[in-house]
Amino acid sequence: MRESEPMSSPNEIGSRESPGPAPSGVLAEFGEGFASPWTGWRYMKQHPDLWRYGIIPCLLNLLVAAILLVILVLAVGYCFLVLHPHFADGWRWRVLEIVVALAVLIVAFGLAAVVWLVLQGIFCGHFYAKLAEQVELRLGMNREDLQEIPFGYQVLDTLGDAGFLAAVNVGLLLLHCVPGLGSVISAASSYYFTSMTLGLDFFEYPLGLRGKRRTEMRAFARRHRAHTMGLGTGVGVVSLVPLVNAVFLTTAVVGAVLLHRRLLAHEAELG
Repeated sequence: MRESEPMSSPNEIGSRESPGPAPSGVLAEFGEGFASPWTGWRYMKQHPDLWRYGIIPCLLNLLVAAILLVILVLAVGYCFLVLHPHFADGWRWRVLEIVVALAVLIVAFGLAAVVWLVLQGIFCGHFYAKLAEQVELRLGMNREDLQEIPFGYQVLDTLGDAGFLAAVNVGLLLLHCVPGLGSVISAASSYYFTSMTLGLDFFEYPLGLRGKRRTEMRAFARRHRAHTMGLGTGVGVVSLVPLVNAVFLTTAVVGAVLLHRRLLAHEAELG
């Protein structure tokens, strides 16, 4: 839809973009959230003019990913070169070296994920907000009802989320010391907090444009926990695929706006 064309009403858009009855059950709600990057992709295919707002964050994501990949390879390679001379010959030492190498990789990838979250939010957040704003306008929202998301708020919020995830995951490492279920509980808890945080990060764009505060955003995420975890999981999955992630992280913003609209409509139906 071109900007000169009349905009459809929110109800018309909602019925066209998300036909059929509301999903029932946790798995169906999770699946709807998980599909958000692909839902956003389909919407942007129908409205290709939106790519003028999405191309910059795509390019910035590629740049951030390339820089992080180079740093990660150099840092891990340097660690291996430094550590290798400290292991003697013998199969026990080789096994220990492999275990240490795996631990270094896990820590390195974890730190890279946190740094990526920070850089992606700082460099792309402003452009994601502009893209979300354009989608809201096409869905019929009045421009005067939209509130600009301050860049400083986006930076502080991104740093806060990254710090929270880093602290939680470091703390959960201690659970691996508990025999039996310790590692299972640690992995499940890490997944829960990471998916909820990533899902909320993308719901923040439609919520922030409505002037919602952080406490209200968290309340929304808790009310729609399965959708939020599904959205966060979808974002996490696409972020692991090189090159493709730059596009689908951008379309995930559009998908989050569409999903938020649908959830608002469901809440209105329930009274």
